[in-house]
Amino acid sequence: MKRLMWAVVGPVVALVAGLTFVAAPAVASADSAWHWGNQGYGQWGGWHGAEPDLSLVHGIPQLPVDIYVYKNVYSVEKLTDVTFGTAADLDTAFPGWVTPGYYVIDVVPTGTSPCHPLLITSLTLGWGQSKTVAAYVTASPSGMPGSPTLGVFTNDVSNTGGNARVTVRHLAVAPTVGVYADGSVPVTPAFSNGETATAVVPAGSYDVTVTAPNTPSTVLKDLGPVSLAANKNTLAFAIGTYPSTFTVVPLVVPNH
Repeated sequence: MKRLMWAVVGPVVALVAGLTFVAAPAVASADSAWHWGNQGYGQWGGWHGAEPDLSLVHGIPQLPVDIYVYKNVYSVEKLTDVTFGTAADLDTAFPGWVTPGYYVIDVVPTGTSPCHPLLITSLTLGWGQSKTVAAYVTASPSGMPGSPTLGVFTNDVSNTGGNARVTVRHLAVAPTVGVYADGSVPVTPAFSNGETATAVVPAGSYDVTVTAPNTPSTVLKDLGPVSLAANKNTLAFAIGTYPSTFTVVPLVVPNH
């Protein structure tokens, strides 16, 4: 059993050793402020901020995968047979497991070993932070496909004073596009693969369209009515290849 555990954890330890990153405070357990464990880090004298949030999006068509999520190297959870278009909130999938710490996301084709990742990335998650890791295919502004990658995105969860926040991420193999609400209000008039646009608007229902850049009348995809809730950030991830597998996947995270 010990040999098997090391077979899985070993590559992650090697990744940590080889990365250059800003050192984070040690993880605190219930008994010690300087212990690697599952309680998060930076917890001095019982103080901490809002709980963090971590989510995953699978945006690569025709590639079922298993996703291994390592926290502080030795604690691991696994999502199996994840298909294109899946959006997963890890706090919902694994209640109580997501805490501040250092995470490694290891993506492999379904049924294969985590020792040979197809895609791998890492991140630190602090109190009150919200981050999404998305698997997608890069593309040029003209829509020419690049290569699969894992993107780490920080979600704005600052207070909106009763308004709604909408965040749109262009992760599709598609050219530069615009996103409009109610036919004329630009969320962004133009953005390209890998870019993010965000806006704070009154809570309510909006008809959202994906259009040619700077041309709201040329509709490429009508997403229909989209409800934007007060004091929440509605995330929309444009994924797939336009037009064959293009879709938009939503996630909603609360503001603080």
